[in-house]
Amino acid sequence: MKEFIRGIVTFILGILVFTLPIIIGIIYNIFYPFVMVYKERDPLTFFRIWWRLIDGTFATIGNILYQFAEKYDMLGNVWGEWIEDLSTAEEKTTFGDKNLTISASVGFLEHENLKRSKAIKGLNKALNWAFGEKRHALGSWLLKLERDRIKKLNLKQNERKN
Repeated sequence: MKEFIRGIVTFILGILVFTLPIIIGIIYNIFYPFVMVYKERDPLTFFRIWWRLIDGTFATIGNILYQFAEKYDMLGNVWGEWIEDLSTAEEKTTFGDKNLTISASVGFLEHENLKRSKAIKGLNKALNWAFGEKRHALGSWLLKLERDRIKKLNLKQNERKN
């Protein structure tokens, strides 16, 4: 529940804090390319500046969509007890855990060398193909373990400073 409240508060604060700089930036960047063309005496400057703005905007929107998809995947994992039942006879898996993707939960099965069904092996192959990786699920699980390790290190360092 604390993640939900933190998300709402962060979202509202982000809207409040960053809306004004974005609006000012849009207005400013309507005129800025013309000024730079005049200063640099190079008409191509106008297109370079606008390309940077367009490219940066679409990169940001793409990143937002990617992050949304990843978080939506995590929601799928929370409700993924049925995937566990479909994928293995084991009951102690990471399906149903919060803040973990379905890919990472499938990777957990592979990492722990647990017996997997043909359906999950097929899902694993589909994930590998979709992400263009050889072992996407296992990589997702190992990435989660590494993030946890780094988080622990950071907490230990903060404890030493206090």
